[in-house]
Amino acid sequence: MKSLRTVALATATTLCCALTSAAVAEPAATRARAPHTIVTGARVTVAPHTASTTNVPCQGGQVPSGGGVQTSGNGVFVTATWPSGISWVADVYNETNAPQTYTPLAICTSQPHTTRHGDMANVPPGQTAIVRATCDPGQVVTGGGPDAGSRNTGSDHGQSYISQSSDIGQQWVGRVTNHGPGATILQTWVRCANTPHTAYASGATRLAQGATGTAHIDCHPGEVPTGGGGLGNPAVDFNESYPTTTGWTMRATNHGSIPLDLFARVTCTTP
Repeated sequence: MKSLRTVALATATTLCCALTSAAVAEPAATRARAPHTIVTGARVTVAPHTASTTNVPCQGGQVPSGGGVQTSGNGVFVTATWPSGISWVADVYNETNAPQTYTPLAICTSQPHTTRHGDMANVPPGQTAIVRATCDPGQVVTGGGPDAGSRNTGSDHGQSYISQSSDIGQQWVGRVTNHGPGATILQTWVRCANTPHTAYASGATRLAQGATGTAHIDCHPGEVPTGGGGLGNPAVDFNESYPTTTGWTMRATNHGSIPLDLFARVTCTTP
């Protein structure tokens, strides 16, 4: 892993800081809004040195605006967190020598949404790749995420760890670094709606070489989270990324050779 690139993605970090409060303007016509509820899926056990995938469905005609995954250990890394129909999917890889657990979470709503995805990108061993997914004109981002786990098979399945899953303007950006011995595939998905949403970024959490740390950002009073994620250097790999009742929490590990920063991002709306 020491050979992995640790050069910062300057454009992404700059945009993270510049878009700390990127508001989407209220449309001229009033549009209906709906409540958003965090739904927690069943906790799943993942064996040592193994990949695993699970999902949590929305119920009662609702759909996910965003979602995430919680994990039990620092040696568990997120390889996918993305929407599929009425469900939110989570994939992880357990690097540890003991069983670990993980739990998918979806933010469910009756608000109409559309899903868009970017192109597929091949990710060779030891390399980093980025894929962007874009909402249609007139729509805004509510959530999203990358999938670098479910399309890959073999001994390297699930070892492309997410180092960015965040909104930038009208796009969702997914980035992974491949820690496995074979090439894998990355695709990013975005959820889009017609109602106003606002994005916020946390301050930087500095991670020492080899350290694991957290970052959190809250919505403003009266708002609820609809999606979220985070970003940092390509060598800062996600251990977990999930919604709370007030915002979004991230945990990540610095696999680089120098201290690096982690930022959490959340997208919010007024229900």
